[in-house]
Amino acid sequence: MRKVLWPAAALLLLARAATADGIDWIDNDYDKAVAKAKETGKLVQMNWHAEWCHFCHKLADETFVNEEVIAFSNGNFVNLRMDKDKFEQIADKFNVGGIPDTLFVTGDGRVISRILGFMPADAWLAEVKQIPDRHKRLLEVEALVAKDDKNGATRLELGMLLKGTGDRAGAEKQFRAVLELDKDNARGQATEAWWAIADMELNAEEPDVAKAKDAMEKIRGLDAKNEKGRTDDAACGLAMLLMDQDPVAAREAFGKVIADFPKTNGTAQAMFMIAALKANVDGDLDAAEAGMKALAEEFPEDDWGKRAKDAVEQIAKMRGAGKAEKE
Repeated sequence: MRKVLWPAAALLLLARAATADGIDWIDNDYDKAVAKAKETGKLVQMNWHAEWCHFCHKLADETFVNEEVIAFSNGNFVNLRMDKDKFEQIADKFNVGGIPDTLFVTGDGRVISRILGFMPADAWLAEVKQIPDRHKRLLEVEALVAKDDKNGATRLELGMLLKGTGDRAGAEKQFRAVLELDKDNARGQATEAWWAIADMELNAEEPDVAKAKDAMEKIRGLDAKNEKGRTDDAACGLAMLLMDQDPVAAREAFGKVIADFPKTNGTAQAMFMIAALKANVDGDLDAAEAGMKALAEEFPEDDWGKRAKDAVEQIAKMRGAGKAEKE
């Protein structure tokens, strides 16, 4: 008698069959991939790698073999692997430096998003699942701005979307327009625009620290009382600029953030940085651990609180390693 499969089991077998051969990669043929992207309307998932690259192999062996990653990649993208050592001219066109670098590109070569480095499968999926919708929203917002370029909220959103694609010039153009449309920060758009400009500079390959500092000072001038919710971040950012050159002044500045802006993201970040200075500058692991524990307890859901929890675990490992060496 032929065995009858229940629907769920049948679906599972189909899913396994669909992922059995892994991601359907096109190897080192950029023209073929973009032609297919134009034909299908899909984005190209362009993974840059090299034979000598440890994290490229780690990404391939751990993340790209995950069944959900395979299914989502094959269903939503044209998948292209490019060897950076063999195609340096194309790599330069897309500003590929460190690898692995995975870009999500339209058929006409426009970068929509990129993931630099290794991510485990669950984090990778969480990121890439947003990319098709992000692309769709980018096109929608561009159309809205084309119809009405006096809407600060729409131009701010477009700037943020362009910032996410790595188009710094395009993003800054939108942010500068927002600054003109909301000069007195009545809608809180100007401080958001200044913060985005500062963030782009601080995270650039060659940061313009003076420009970032000026942007953060502008935020403090527009909203000294933090009524729009970015002044705490700016104050913390300014304190971070002091860390390398003057740790004592940095610590004082972080303390002022905590005093001036309690219960904010800036306070959480300042608490983390003070604890880090205690560990890295003072060499006082006990004080650092106490600071991280206090942060994790006060801000359990904040990213800085979660990082503090991880830091406490790292400090425990450091102590364990030190104890083992002595024995």
